[in-house]
Amino acid sequence: MKQALTEALQRAAAAVVAELGGEGSVDVVLTRPKAKEHGDYACSVAMAIASQLKSNPRQVAQRILALAVWPKDVAGAEIAGPGFINIRLAAASESDVVRRLLAEGERFGRIAAGIDAESVCVEFVSANPTGPMHVGHGRGAVVGDALARILAAQGRRVHREYYINDAGAQIGVLAESVWLRMQELCGRDIDFPDRAYPGEYIIDIARELLAQRTLAEYEALGEERRRAEIGMQAVAANMRTIRGDLNTLEIDFDLFFSELQLHESGRIRELIEKLQQGGLVYSGTLPPPKGKEVEEYEPVEQLLFRTTDFGDDVDRPLAKQDGTPTYFAADIAYHADKHHRGFDRQIDVWGADHGGYITRVQSAMKALTGKDDQPEVILVQMVNLTRDGKPVRMSKRAGTFVTLREVVDEVGSDAVRFNFLTRRVESQLDFDLEVAKQKSDENPVFYVQYAHARVCSILGKTVEAGIEAVDAAAVDLALLASDEEKALIAGMLAYPEVAAQAAERREPYRVATFLMRFAADFHGFYHKQRVICDDPALTQARLLLVRAAGQLLRNGLGLLGVSSPERM
Repeated sequence: MKQALTEALQRAAAAVVAELGGEGSVDVVLTRPKAKEHGDYACSVAMAIASQLKSNPRQVAQRILALAVWPKDVAGAEIAGPGFINIRLAAASESDVVRRLLAEGERFGRIAAGIDAESVCVEFVSANPTGPMHVGHGRGAVVGDALARILAAQGRRVHREYYINDAGAQIGVLAESVWLRMQELCGRDIDFPDRAYPGEYIIDIARELLAQRTLAEYEALGEERRRAEIGMQAVAANMRTIRGDLNTLEIDFDLFFSELQLHESGRIRELIEKLQQGGLVYSGTLPPPKGKEVEEYEPVEQLLFRTTDFGDDVDRPLAKQDGTPTYFAADIAYHADKHHRGFDRQIDVWGADHGGYITRVQSAMKALTGKDDQPEVILVQMVNLTRDGKPVRMSKRAGTFVTLREVVDEVGSDAVRFNFLTRRVESQLDFDLEVAKQKSDENPVFYVQYAHARVCSILGKTVEAGIEAVDAAAVDLALLASDEEKALIAGMLAYPEVAAQAAERREPYRVATFLMRFAADFHGFYHKQRVICDDPALTQARLLLVRAAGQLLRNGLGLLGVSSPERM
């Protein structure tokens, strides 16, 4: 219906633009008025045309109405205010969405991926394998997973990827931390430097390694080999923990990509050589860092990438003084690898503290691929974890933060996933553990899931009452005329567009907030309208509406990776 109305207005508006001597296409946007007296749909296209062509907006609106050829379900249209066009639909004209929703089931609001579907690589989490995941990592994980689900439901071929930062200085610090704990477990007095990783998990890894070899055998390896082996085994142990943490949230990846293997394969060196051959690399020095006072700054000659030619504010080093590649070199080699694997689009979900890194990576990819704004980067703000409004103390296991696993174990996967998706990613999230466990409308996931449980309860009562469902085609949906029933039908009509917008704008929160509104409408319907009533025809119409509402709730919760319980 919305598409048919849009097309009717576009044709009429384009004719009016031509009559007034204008040119170009006409952008028609239909909205749902908040006030019932303003009809079912509203449009401001007449005012936009009048502003552009310096005409009277009400006269433009009148001419559009005179030329518009409406679908048969339009009961009328009138001009409001300075030139709004309000459209009223015939009673029950949109209620057929109930039948369509039930006929399509899980496919409602989804688009099947075609042969030429866009391939998208979504990289998310990518937490350093130096310890367990914290709740901030968890929010990025949930956002990335939900976005991947939503994109796949909108016809994209989605590939999920985790980039393991298993090379670099942090792995050396991890190896040193474990080695110190190994010595301590064997009775030595050890001084722990500030840079060492705290937390009980380091002790657990130390015990695991000592079960494989004695301390003397590790010492006999020599410092360099020992550091490499301990670092490798510590990374493997932490990745097992991280994978387990992700499994509690039912998050899977198609590929765990190792930075270390990228180094060992020689692809970073090959990339630097390719850039040198293309004249995109030179030896030079950089100015001191902006915004910081640097005493006795001595510029050092480095191998620099001409990223300023592609939009960056300063050229970026590709190699350190000792000749080893920088993290930036490895990062662009990784993104170049994704490009060479044939993905049409790359989307990265990063923590908010990486905002300053976006331009340099996109500039490098522009130089390498010619594509703008690749990768697309979604920055996810941190989570403020509280209990009854008070900050939660750090975890003994992690040493410096509360682990994601602790939170999931306490409140459950569904509560974590849904609550993490209720706000825009650019907004910090306050997550109260006690609220997340409440069985009340203050807990958004309970509120939505309870709506689905109520659907199941109603349908169960019809079985107990011996009411048999009739064929959907025989149900008179025109009987669904109350405000509460119309609100549910409006939500069903809106859902496909909400899902499409969530994919296009990379905003999974749109699905979560839609479900909260739809659940509120369903609870309102439940309290004001009796489903099983004295009128058999009305009972059948309301039962069909309830079944459709349940299907929609399952579809929406499924996009977010949240379950749809039948009882609560």
